[in-house]
Amino acid sequence: MTNFLARVYAFKLFDAFILIFPLYVVMFADAGLTPVQISICLIAWSAVNFVLQVPSGVIADRYSRRRILALAQLGRGAGFAVWFVYPHFWGFLFGLLLWGAKSAFTSGTFEALLYDELKAIGSTDTYTRVFGRTRAVQAVGVLLAALGSAAIARYGYRPALLASAGSALLALVAALALPEAPAQASVTKTDYLGHLRQGLAISFREPVVLNILVFYSFVLALGAALEEFWPIFGAKVGLARPVIALFVGAQNAIEALVSLVAYRVTTLGPRGYYALFAFGGVVLIAAAAAFKPWAMILLAGYSGLMKLIAVVFEGRLQHAIGSGQRATISSVKSFMAQIGITALYVGFGPVAQASSYRIAFMACGCAGVAVGLSYLGKAGLAARSSA
Repeated sequence: MTNFLARVYAFKLFDAFILIFPLYVVMFADAGLTPVQISICLIAWSAVNFVLQVPSGVIADRYSRRRILALAQLGRGAGFAVWFVYPHFWGFLFGLLLWGAKSAFTSGTFEALLYDELKAIGSTDTYTRVFGRTRAVQAVGVLLAALGSAAIARYGYRPALLASAGSALLALVAALALPEAPAQASVTKTDYLGHLRQGLAISFREPVVLNILVFYSFVLALGAALEEFWPIFGAKVGLARPVIALFVGAQNAIEALVSLVAYRVTTLGPRGYYALFAFGGVVLIAAAAAFKPWAMILLAGYSGLMKLIAVVFEGRLQHAIGSGQRATISSVKSFMAQIGITALYVGFGPVAQASSYRIAFMACGCAGVAVGLSYLGKAGLAARSSA
């Protein structure tokens, strides 16, 4: 168990320790890419991630998951090599396509492998705790990458690219060191489309699974996706750029801590988490209403709360599905989350453009309150009807 977890944590650390990550968009601009070209690259990354989410899960249910994780890292490492050799628009575009494919083939695959390995040793009750620790390790990896990137930025982007490729290689080795998960679905029992239909049927016809998937997409959209705008919040309230960077580091530290302790509150019922989600909306509204430098503290607390809910519901999803469709359904979760994240990005920009960032943040807070209260009301009606 200890040896297995050490390899899992090593994989997540090297997967997140990508020194070019805090700088890659700036690198694009410094290489002469126009804003439109940068947007095209980012849209291409998102599109590949979106399109491959569900197919990657089906493949991971039918073939070796650790090899899929390793090949995904190889693809991203190759993308960094392309950036190193061809630091131009087409090179950057191709590299981001490989990065998007890596993301699609890693998310649901890793979660499914982790749960089924714990299941094989009779420790599924520890999944939420272990998964929370992997998220904490990931947050630490991002924090260390940011510090490392700042330290070598004066030497240009090439050292960061080499270090990032090296980290991808180490993540590949760590993936291959993971135990081989038992075969989850025989490739001879059903064809690809048949397996896909089975996974989608469970996702959308099982009320418990569907409820978790939809709520999880709200959590990630109003949590992880919205966090991308925290630096803008800081800039608008007058914080200096170094202070904003320190805030991002502190936020990752809080999320790491929350991920470590999330398993301790898994006994809280669904209505409790719906109430916490609605309360998070209130916190975000308060931060937007104040719109002062000290309100960044509220944003850090909000991020920690969303991370707590995300870790707990990830555990509940894995407990609710069977091993034969685990990676497929986990990828459906990521697919639906991507829809929520895209909707957040599509809505946030126009609202901020038409009014202000402050109003856009407040609107997101109102949306969080509305979603949380809606789920609370639905859970209350279900409880009364079953009584």
